[in-house]
Amino acid sequence: MSFALMRGFRPLSRIAHPSLVNSYFLAAPSSKLMIPASTETALLPKVSNQLQHRVAGMASLTGTDHWKIERVVAVAMLAIIPGSFVYDSAFMNYLLAASLAVHAHWGLDTVLIDYCPRPALPLANIIRYVLTAIVFGGLSYFAYNDIGLTKAMKALWRLH
Repeated sequence: MSFALMRGFRPLSRIAHPSLVNSYFLAAPSSKLMIPASTETALLPKVSNQLQHRVAGMASLTGTDHWKIERVVAVAMLAIIPGSFVYDSAFMNYLLAASLAVHAHWGLDTVLIDYCPRPALPLANIIRYVLTAIVFGGLSYFAYNDIGLTKAMKALWRLH
């Protein structure tokens, strides 16, 4: 008798239909595959023997590396935002525009992963990239053809 049955736990296949146990809800984007559940075995991860392909760019990073880069950008924004008001220049305006666009892009990525249904993720990611390009293009256009981002914020604060 297994330890789980001695303690009074029922196997997952008795609680839910076996087709739900192996559904895409449980086998999230992972390099591990789930072993089919039976009445006496528990779910255990099985490492895939498929060859891993090298991917260029941010997709090649592990989750912790990507998280570290997001934190570095967020901490850098603590200096970029006030620095762009103290040292108002075209470079600081473009740096502010890029950091705001990247920060919003990664924030939308987290929201989509948490709340978007899996079949809709490809379309949602396309929309996210388009929105990021529009935001960066709009902020850059405003910085180049108008008074700039920081001068516009200063003008808004002077209205009060």
